[in-house]
Amino acid sequence: MSEIKAVLFDFDNTVGLRKDYAYRCYKHMLERQLKDRDPIEQEAVLQEVMIWDQQGDVNKNYIKQRLKDVFGIVLPYDDFDVYWDQHLWEYAVAMPHAIKTLNYLKEKYFIGLISNGVSDGQRKKVKQSGLDRFFTADNIAVSGDYGIKKPDPRFFWKACKKFGVKPEESVYVGDLFYRDVLGAYRAKMKPVWITDSTPVHETDVTIIHDLSELMNLL
Repeated sequence: MSEIKAVLFDFDNTVGLRKDYAYRCYKHMLERQLKDRDPIEQEAVLQEVMIWDQQGDVNKNYIKQRLKDVFGIVLPYDDFDVYWDQHLWEYAVAMPHAIKTLNYLKEKYFIGLISNGVSDGQRKKVKQSGLDRFFTADNIAVSGDYGIKKPDPRFFWKACKKFGVKPEESVYVGDLFYRDVLGAYRAKMKPVWITDSTPVHETDVTIIHDLSELMNLL
């Protein structure tokens, strides 16, 4: 394998602690609909929504419909998916150890961000989470700007071309096996799967459970 010269990242659930800011965003958006319910009932709705959310890999109008069908909750948003993209960034926070890890890696490697999503929303998340000290216009690629998205290897290749790095000399860290690991693999990059669970799998893909593990891995 070629010498590693770049370490590239997904954002949500990778350098951004999405499970935290998605939960808080849902809670705020459902506040009015839940205010008269018992606290345990409120939490049951929120926990079910987090399951339906599928780590962000679902159109939010599906959740809007599920809330109506299961709990009788009608959200006052014509297009919940659009509303979500416009507001999720307000709650964004960095993953634990993200700043320490990125400070370490940037001294040895080119670092960058390759993320699916709406361009404006993803860039606002970077700033809101305090990670704009590491990721700027020069080393961010968002699918909304390209018309293609992960796992399409062409998106990874276009991002690498923008960054001036070679895919085969790059590590890509992400949380979704289909979009991140498979996409990076198809693009001839070295995938690293970050997950907070212990998944059942039969591959030799490198797994980490905390960003700080990259400091020893690389």
